[in-house]
Amino acid sequence: MSDRPVFTYDHYEPGKIYGLREFTVDAERIAKWHSVYPGDGDPGVMPGGMLAMLVLDAVLSLNSPRPPGGVHGGQTFDLRRMPRVGETLVTEVKCLDKEIRKERKWVRTLTTTRSKDTGEIVLTGVMTSLVAK
Repeated sequence: MSDRPVFTYDHYEPGKIYGLREFTVDAERIAKWHSVYPGDGDPGVMPGGMLAMLVLDAVLSLNSPRPPGGVHGGQTFDLRRMPRVGETLVTEVKCLDKEIRKERKWVRTLTTTRSKDTGEIVLTGVMTSLVAK
């Protein structure tokens, strides 16, 4: 159990950056992915199915611990290019906005994933979540 406070709706502040999370696209991770999803992707690049995992890992690592009962409401991506095998990526997690609709607490999180070496934007995304508390 974490000694950090539970990350509730009140912790989200529009415009606030919650940190950076590194992810290296290595051959071992790709092999594990292909053991479950054979044929997903082209040689030399990260399989497309891993994009959501990359972003979810960053958001859940930087916005936690979370109260039980939240719902993943949706996710969109703007993919500039597929990450390359061997490349290290850095994903920034930022609160885009939040609102209460029909007594439900919604948060939209903006993620920006860059190549660590060049700073080039590889992927951006918006995740919509229904926060439990």
